[in-house]
Amino acid sequence: MTKKWLGTQIILNNVNYHELEKNDFLRRKLSLAKEALNLDTLIIWPDSDYKGLYLTREICQELKIKTYLWYSILADISLFKIRLEQTVETFQGLHGYGTSGSWEKLGQGEEDFFFLCPNDSGNLNNIFQHFQHILKLADLDGVFLDRIRFPSPANGLETIYTCFCPYCLESFYNDYGEDLNKYRNEIKNIFKRFKALDIDGLVTYEHLSQIFMPANLKKFFDFRRKSIYKTTKMFADKARENGKLIGLDLFAPSLAALVGQDYKLLAEVCDWIKPMIYCHTTGPAGLPLELSSLLKALMNLAPNLEEELLIQEISRMLGVCLPGKREALLKKGVPEEIIRMEMQKVNDFDLKKKIKIYIGWEAVQIPDIAYIDSGVLEKYLSIIWQLNLEGMVISWDLLKIPDENLKLVGDFLLKQ
Repeated sequence: MTKKWLGTQIILNNVNYHELEKNDFLRRKLSLAKEALNLDTLIIWPDSDYKGLYLTREICQELKIKTYLWYSILADISLFKIRLEQTVETFQGLHGYGTSGSWEKLGQGEEDFFFLCPNDSGNLNNIFQHFQHILKLADLDGVFLDRIRFPSPANGLETIYTCFCPYCLESFYNDYGEDLNKYRNEIKNIFKRFKALDIDGLVTYEHLSQIFMPANLKKFFDFRRKSIYKTTKMFADKARENGKLIGLDLFAPSLAALVGQDYKLLAEVCDWIKPMIYCHTTGPAGLPLELSSLLKALMNLAPNLEEELLIQEISRMLGVCLPGKREALLKKGVPEEIIRMEMQKVNDFDLKKKIKIYIGWEAVQIPDIAYIDSGVLEKYLSIIWQLNLEGMVISWDLLKIPDENLKLVGDFLLKQ
């Protein structure tokens, strides 16, 4: 067997420490992951009092598993509750979630997906201080930066046209010598043009992002991606000063530009990137939900678009055949073949000389979010192995990955 780099992730902030200790539950889970997968790295979202973190680190050291601090920067930050008025500001001057295509379950789970602005220096400095503290306290091998983005389509289409807060107005003027406010009307006009959008208009687009990112907004979207880059660099540089390796959690390439993530730019500040190619996840970053949110927004805004024809055109742009109805997309997910298309886009970025790429795919079983069975796992593994990738992150929470899924992955790898 050709050894691939293998990582997985664990979320401790909503787990009772005594449950981790009880009957050596955590030790048995990590031992199975090491035995079945020859696991290289565990990425840890810490608990608030760090007891679980310390226990996990101790076990990983015994098992010779490298550890990374999983740190969320702009949303759902540990010990930092984001208030509505602190979130990014839309072109309409609103905060929180949008209305066009937004996921109805936002805010109902363990995470709010309320996003701070990357240019909000006041709040960001507070988070940066916390990051420096936990970086030294945790003493892990690396840092994995997450939520380094603007809101996604799941937050509502309006939120991908952010931010217009005072910090952004000042920063944009400093960078470009222009008033950012002039783009408010440009974006309002885009929403008006959506109303006239029909299939004849859609066939002229080659890529999904072109529908939402017209040429007259180039400077606006350039500003967004540079803002994400600057914030990510700030945290990555501090991690590097402390001798840590750095990984980044990024959206699939077809969606990354919509949330301000630029693979080429971000590759300058990290050691590896994990593209999230989640084909069966009904949650933010999951392709079924994000694509469904875009479809829902377009169908609501553009009465001339027929659902089936719209999905056919989106399928053409993505290079796979999506289910013919939006509801079916949410239930059945996206064909696993999209992994080939998205990873080809990653290859086109030509990053291999700079960094490593470790594909992220889900193996969890979480009701109503992602239920990955053996059939899906086998399709994932077959495609990923054919692509001869450098490594993978089996996502996204080890505690929600059934033992049989870990063993299936291990058995598959042993046969290669």
